[in-house]
Amino acid sequence: MKKTILILMMAWTTICHGQQKKLYGREAAYQHFNGVVLIQSDDSIRMAECYGTSDGQVPNELHTRFDIGSITKQFTAAAILHLVMDNKIKLHDFINSHLGEYRSERWRKVTIHQLLTHTSGIPSLYQTEQGLEVFFPESKEISLDELISRFTEAKLLFSPGEEFSYSNSGYILLATIIEQVSGLTHQDYMLEMFSKYELQETSFSRDSDSAFPFYGYRNDLLKKAPIYHYSWFKGAGGVYSTVGDLSKWVEIITSNEFLNEELRALFLKPHIPAGYGYGWQFDGEYIQHDGGNAGFISFLSFHPKTKDHIVVLTNRSFEDISMFGKSADYIRGLVTKSWSVINGEDVEVLPAVVQGALTTGSFIIDEISVEVSENDTSLWVSTSEMPPSRIVINTTLEANDQQSLKMVEIARFLEKGKYWSLAGHCDGEMKFVMYSGMMSIGMRMMKNQVGKMTNIIPYYVDESHGLLRMKGTERILDLIVYFDSEGLIQGIFEHGKYDGDKKMEMLAYPLGNNLYYLDGLPYGEKSAKLKILEGEIVFYQLDRSVSGRRQ
Repeated sequence: MKKTILILMMAWTTICHGQQKKLYGREAAYQHFNGVVLIQSDDSIRMAECYGTSDGQVPNELHTRFDIGSITKQFTAAAILHLVMDNKIKLHDFINSHLGEYRSERWRKVTIHQLLTHTSGIPSLYQTEQGLEVFFPESKEISLDELISRFTEAKLLFSPGEEFSYSNSGYILLATIIEQVSGLTHQDYMLEMFSKYELQETSFSRDSDSAFPFYGYRNDLLKKAPIYHYSWFKGAGGVYSTVGDLSKWVEIITSNEFLNEELRALFLKPHIPAGYGYGWQFDGEYIQHDGGNAGFISFLSFHPKTKDHIVVLTNRSFEDISMFGKSADYIRGLVTKSWSVINGEDVEVLPAVVQGALTTGSFIIDEISVEVSENDTSLWVSTSEMPPSRIVINTTLEANDQQSLKMVEIARFLEKGKYWSLAGHCDGEMKFVMYSGMMSIGMRMMKNQVGKMTNIIPYYVDESHGLLRMKGTERILDLIVYFDSEGLIQGIFEHGKYDGDKKMEMLAYPLGNNLYYLDGLPYGEKSAKLKILEGEIVFYQLDRSVSGRRQ
């Protein structure tokens, strides 16, 4: 019996490993992923795979070092807890008592705990709409005086401890406290901690094993990203590491060798309703954090009881700051799929590309011309007026059920500014937003972003949310509408911003039977599928389709 169970476990491990390799291998084949992945479950490394290159030519390896961005915050938080364990500070000390010359009267009620949990109210550097002058890092070093001066006199966003607002500034101050209390530079203190735990591939400096950052995904669209000096992210980012060291770090922090039992428990628990702890985000049963810098995206996620963990490091991202978050969301989505595989669940992976004859030609769909030409073993697809991936979602949703009818009506009311009429579709709070005129102000701000608005198109809906596309003369803005369990609107928010319509060529990969995968990811678009027949072309997306004829 035991032998049978062992054989079954080994078989399941093999299947699981195969699914993980297929997931990331397909992503790499479509040039969506370039980096290194390590997955450990049941106390064994189940996958450690490298994809693409570190500099455009040299292959990524397990020892390739990546800028891990905000994953650095957990190291800063751990350093603070070491000072607590050494009785040099207390978590609920007011920060001014440890900041020396960097204290500020505005921070007199802010505690170390509040810096750790992003509840200090101190506005964040490198994030918009925080009341700070937005400035960008450089390759040359910045002094701590100049860095802190950028937010010292800024008003707090809220009273300390009352709300959550992610703040890089808060972790810069934590690094400053480490320096003031320890008598070492933040860098030297952290390097001592890395040495103590034998994280031999983790440091602040680049070396010959470090990956270079790139903007873009498809190889023919790549552009080198800038490399910033770590001093601009002091405490909040700036660390380089490998999948091996981050895997070792999970083993360390979940062992009795890390801190003491009380502080270890504080390190690995959420402290606020927003699900944030000391340098960690909490998502259900998983503890994790993402990180991002120009051209770099990283993710570390683990289960505190089983110690199963996933580390993903990549040196690709979108360039546009408004799109940068989509790069992090994409990697987060891959990690979520990896956990599903570990848990025995089916996940959707990119389709396999097949070899075969390619169909080309000129087509017309609702007065939109579509040109299809060969590109080696794939197709170039280009359209007039808009990217090919928008053909379906620039077509109004068919109102063939109650929820679709509702989305069409919502779009019509928003387009015409009839917010009082729209209030009938809203819950209590949103009714107030409509009747008070607040929605009018919000929509005016949204419309200003697209130039002269032409129309609002509803293009997707399910029980929880719907998507609208606000088209303008200068750009396109997607909106998301959230519904409660009764189908009433709970909120309407910006969902994505795109440049104005322009001609764009996209690659379409053959899947067999005249079906092709139209790859939208390199442009931040939704991918689609198309079928090319003798005299017809059909685009499929979001469970919808539109067709056109051959010219």
